[in-house]
Amino acid sequence: MKRRERKHLKEDEFVSTMTKIVRFLRQYQRELKIIGISLLVVIALISVIKVIQINSSDRANRELATILKLSRELREKAGTSQDLPAELSQLEKLAGRGRYSRLAYLYLATYWVERNDLSRAQSYLEKFPGEPRDLFYYQAKDLLGEILIWRQDYDRAIKLYQDLDKEKNMPYLKESILFHLAEALEKKGERSQALEKYRQLQQEFPYSAYIWNVADKIRRLGG
Repeated sequence: MKRRERKHLKEDEFVSTMTKIVRFLRQYQRELKIIGISLLVVIALISVIKVIQINSSDRANRELATILKLSRELREKAGTSQDLPAELSQLEKLAGRGRYSRLAYLYLATYWVERNDLSRAQSYLEKFPGEPRDLFYYQAKDLLGEILIWRQDYDRAIKLYQDLDKEKNMPYLKESILFHLAEALEKKGERSQALEKYRQLQQEFPYSAYIWNVADKIRRLGG
């Protein structure tokens, strides 16, 4: 009897813990997304630094090194002053259609997302070149889609993610695209389509970082 009671207590404790986690994720969903965006940028930073180490003499890599330096200085100055940092205007001058200069748009957008100026962040991401379609391109598109969702421009967000969902051999997290597509559909009120995408994510990516959030959303949508 005592063993059974201990088992029930453990089960209740597990359910209680998971409920608290789900509530936390719901309450701080946007803040956690912003942290995730920053982490993606850091991961991108590490990968491009490796490129620099291989081809340190190349002019484009020197330009990239400057962009990375400015973005690092921006992060270090975050919240220290009400004035706009000089690094912002310097990054704007470096932003362009080049292989590495386009990254300035991504860093500028990230800066303004973290300061909750979604309109300004969106304006930079919409300038991001369509080629090459590499990790940085899809990262910029995914961030643009999230901003569209936050700004309640659901039709544009859905179209963006549907187009990305159709792409093959994409060097980016497919589960991120599926989750944000489902999220946009859910927020627009397309519950059945959202449920379909959440289920697809659950089936195709059972070990995804999104899986607990997805399971909760499926339950709430009646799945």
